[in-house]
Amino acid sequence: MDIKKLTVKEQVLLAMQRVYSNSLTTTSGGNISAIDENGHIFITPSGIDKGTLTIDDIVEVLPDGTAVGRHKPSMELPFHSNIYRTCKDVKAIVHAHAPACVAYACMRLVPDSSCARVYEDKLGKIAGSVYALPGSLKLGGIVMQEFEKGSRAVMMDNHGATVGAEDMQSALAKYETLDYLCRTLFHARALGGVKHPKKKITLKVSNYPVREIVADDKAPREDMVKFIKRAYANGLVGSGWGTLAVKDGNGILFNSDDSSPLDLCADDIVRYSDGCVSSDKKCKYLDLIIKIFQKTPEAKSMYISMPPAIMGFATANVKFDARLIPESYIMLKDVLQLDYSYIGDFDALASKLSTSSPVAVVDNECIITIGKDNTKAFDRLEVADYSARSVIMAKAVADINPINEDEVKEIDDTFNGW
Repeated sequence: MDIKKLTVKEQVLLAMQRVYSNSLTTTSGGNISAIDENGHIFITPSGIDKGTLTIDDIVEVLPDGTAVGRHKPSMELPFHSNIYRTCKDVKAIVHAHAPACVAYACMRLVPDSSCARVYEDKLGKIAGSVYALPGSLKLGGIVMQEFEKGSRAVMMDNHGATVGAEDMQSALAKYETLDYLCRTLFHARALGGVKHPKKKITLKVSNYPVREIVADDKAPREDMVKFIKRAYANGLVGSGWGTLAVKDGNGILFNSDDSSPLDLCADDIVRYSDGCVSSDKKCKYLDLIIKIFQKTPEAKSMYISMPPAIMGFATANVKFDARLIPESYIMLKDVLQLDYSYIGDFDALASKLSTSSPVAVVDNECIITIGKDNTKAFDRLEVADYSARSVIMAKAVADINPINEDEVKEIDDTFNGW
């Protein structure tokens, strides 16, 4: 269901359903709102089960403050209305209680989004705040002031976090990204702490001309959509981050940077062919994708993504050792750890990947997995992040005991992981 095609009231309902189903808030916690062109605010109700909301439960608040509906509006209405009044660019607000975000709020710390491009691009500088009674005018004023200063993501001491954006899809993506950032930082802490690049590198993004490309077979694009939605459900891609690219004849199919996996359909997939693209929707990694496919022609599918456990390794600049269990090593082989500087040299980065080295973790940037088909590329992404979770959990108890060199050779002699 494309959230942008819904009414404002319907968007608020669907947004809360997604936030709750993704375990980003609790039955009684969190609130979501949006404002329409007439200044009417639609907001989730106070004290109503977030898991059973219907369209009739969403409350409409008129510009004069009158509430229309069968419930009271959320007690946090003051900071929603304050933000809309002072920040005219904000049209949707998400306040929720994702555990990792709440952990930062309880520590009264602000997560640093500069540890990786994906977080900084989506969130910018995150603001802190001070504690005030939930639902109070004081709290409303505190949060509003941070938005007024330019932040669009605010941590609320001992409470949670609030984000705002120009539309509901962007607000959902922003809150979801904040949750992934907090999780990544906890993972990195378990691995020794975040290491920041000495100098930020600007991605080389070519401005390919847009032209109408003859319609291709829809089946490959439909298959891509299924895998992207599956990756989203498993926490391997998010709203606005995570790219699947697939060779298709003489061209390449990919999802754009601003795509929402839950709303994605086959017609949203973009095609690159002969130096042109079929849509003005961008993919910041397209130049890298093209070079990787050129350097490893056996690869037909590729993920570039930022799942939180493997991003713990990437932001801590710690090598991930896949020699945990035979299944992990068979699928991943020796995972490459590449310095952040490779983002400035796509030729060198692309040359590192091969059929014998199908996975690379780039410090402070991403993981790249390649495969002979969508299943292999997806499996490598999934195994990498799941295995990374296992390592992080194990390190909290004891040292890892990897498979030894003789056991690795036995696996290499027996299995062709490609």
